[in-house]
Amino acid sequence: MAGILAKVAAILAAAAGTVLLTTGWSVPGDPSGTQRFVFTTHSTAATPFFRAVATGVFRATGTAQATSNAPTAPLKATFPDGTLLITQVSAGRQSRAINTTTCAVAFTETGARFMVASGTGKYKGISGKGTATLKFTGRLPKLGNGKCNESATPIAGTTTSFIDVSGPVTLP
Repeated sequence: MAGILAKVAAILAAAAGTVLLTTGWSVPGDPSGTQRFVFTTHSTAATPFFRAVATGVFRATGTAQATSNAPTAPLKATFPDGTLLITQVSAGRQSRAINTTTCAVAFTETGARFMVASGTGKYKGISGKGTATLKFTGRLPKLGNGKCNESATPIAGTTTSFIDVSGPVTLP
């Protein structure tokens, strides 16, 4: 299980540059307020592409991907009007579970802290911070003896990674 959890943690950490769907509301044109990003993917790649949805101070849809394979690599979100980086400042509380009958695996991290910066285009000068919840689910292949292969990559088509980050941001 340590092998799969390390892979999941690496995927989520890479995604940690990864984030938000929105709950906060702001006045249109207000350069400060609550921003939310939600990133989702079904990929098992080391640096997967995420669908990115931003709501709050600005609304946009686009993609996001870690800037490298490093576990703490920032997530670069690309929207029609520019890009921005989301970087992990500190890890949150982690929990993991595996169902030894079905080989379903789940990993959750709550309370992780992030910063938003390095914007280009419309997002040039953006600054902010927030907290995130990261969730990963998937199913591991079984070994010949019926046990779960905890050192294998989860089965393609069974995985979902979801990152939800929100917090105050300011655009210049």
